[in-house]
Amino acid sequence: MDLLERRMRIARLIAKELAGTIGEGEREELSRWLAEDGRHQEEYGRLKMSLEANDRVWEEQAAGRRMTDAYWERAKRRIRKQRRIAWSKYAAAIVLPLAITAFWLMNRETPRVQVPVRTAAITHGVVKAQLQLADGRKVELNDTTRLRIKETGGTEIQTSDKMVKYTGCDTVEMPLTGDRYNTLVVPRGGEFALELSDGTRVWLNSESTLKYPVRFAGNRREVVMTGEGYFEVAKDAGRPFIVAVNGVNVRVLGTSFNISAYNEKVVTTLVEGKVQLQKGIDSVTLTPNQQGIWQAGKSGFEVKRVEARNYSLWREGIFCFEDTDLETILDAMARWYNVNIFYVNPGLKSMKFSVEVKRYENIEQILRRIEQTKRVKFEIKDKTICVCE
Repeated sequence: MDLLERRMRIARLIAKELAGTIGEGEREELSRWLAEDGRHQEEYGRLKMSLEANDRVWEEQAAGRRMTDAYWERAKRRIRKQRRIAWSKYAAAIVLPLAITAFWLMNRETPRVQVPVRTAAITHGVVKAQLQLADGRKVELNDTTRLRIKETGGTEIQTSDKMVKYTGCDTVEMPLTGDRYNTLVVPRGGEFALELSDGTRVWLNSESTLKYPVRFAGNRREVVMTGEGYFEVAKDAGRPFIVAVNGVNVRVLGTSFNISAYNEKVVTTLVEGKVQLQKGIDSVTLTPNQQGIWQAGKSGFEVKRVEARNYSLWREGIFCFEDTDLETILDAMARWYNVNIFYVNPGLKSMKFSVEVKRYENIEQILRRIEQTKRVKFEIKDKTICVCE
């Protein structure tokens, strides 16, 4: 399907969606198109607002068709003067609004049907992950997985009680032949925990990974993380613990802290102890209830005081946001409930809210609480949440 044909197809789907005559399979196809590119969402929002705002103009459907046909004919006369390649490119650019108007008018010949809100397909996250072993094996994990694996060098891996646990040999005197790393991968809609061979415990949030050695050898303990994790680091004065995340090194001896690093920002929140953050020549040391933020495009670390516990409540089953922009709040929910977010007006992303709700509630109940502020509204269709004013 070439570009022009595809945009004609999308035009028909948007028109049917607005008219309330779209089928389930068609709705899924439209949702995939919206999720492909933020520009698709913006274009959809503009067209939807334009059609709804001008609804009265098209009450006389025959006149509306004549107007649409006239616009289309004038466009084609101009385009025929171009070469065929130019025609295809130009037509693809203009066909969406024109075709949507035409298809929308045809669909409006039948009574408008109210599409019921569907939330049955949206469920909260669960305990699940994938353990990727150094030898290439992959093990799917959930809250009932029970297994035991012997690693080279004497370390044993056990899975039970919703956690992966490494036990056994972990000494400087007993080096491994080559480094052996495992990786724990937590998908969207999942969470999992593990205990490393030194006794350090890590809770990983949705859409996160942790790469770590089977056992720590040498004079330092280092892991690599993406996404979000809460760490309770086992004390070892002789060997600092380092978390490498998006080019930032978080260095500790024994402490509890939360790291969130989705996108181009690394946010470290210290609960207990002391940590040092380093990025190139920039570094800063945090004390409890301080937060260090490194963001791409900005120089140095930003440090501010926070209620640290609020940033780790997710591992206790609670969403807690204090004066947080709507985009950050909904991104967290999208990862946990595995849904898509579409903003009719992108300006809504920066609105600030304070929210504390249980992560295991129905997502519709959470959104309704935010709606009570009278500042924003949500529409849920299949696995897409539309944010509107």
